[in-house]
Amino acid sequence: MLNNDLKLKNLLKELKPQIEQWLKSNVTAKRFKHIERVAKTAKKYAKRVKVSPSKAELAGWLHDCAKDFSNEKLLNFAKRHKIELDKVDYINPHILHARVGALIAKNKFKITDKDILGGIRCHTLAEPNMSKIVMVVYLADATEPGRERRFADPVRKTFKTKGLEAAVLHAINVKLLEVIKRGKSIHPLTIRARNWLVEQV
Repeated sequence: MLNNDLKLKNLLKELKPQIEQWLKSNVTAKRFKHIERVAKTAKKYAKRVKVSPSKAELAGWLHDCAKDFSNEKLLNFAKRHKIELDKVDYINPHILHARVGALIAKNKFKITDKDILGGIRCHTLAEPNMSKIVMVVYLADATEPGRERRFADPVRKTFKTKGLEAAVLHAINVKLLEVIKRGKSIHPLTIRARNWLVEQV
């Protein structure tokens, strides 16, 4: 376990300068600041629930690496790499940035760890059967200090009082209410993730 933790720390130390350089060429300065906050928050949350801080931080650094890609670029990338697409993905290709980001992490930065890739892939839509690391990254993205307090504060409170799974379910509920309010389509992955979390909680 200790050897594995050391390897992950070394991997993070090795990749972080490369990732930061790549991000500065591919995302806006505002987005970079958000990514930085998510990585820091994910590390903090991981320590709280006693899972690998290095995995959580690394996933945090890469979670939005494809966020500023155009819709056309995201769709083309997804089709080229045979990502399974739903009708909702075609209606709103922007939501593909998480799944595309996981492939960039795998192909460009040679990351193979399932938790790290899952944290990147699931941070927008979530999925059933998420590991604790994956949920930590989802929660960090939803509640990092730059998020609106009226949305983030109640979710943070749930995390403190009821735990990780309940907090992620709360965050999904908040997102879904916003999607419904805007009259937008809900992605089936999110519905399945929510149903799974209801059973866990």
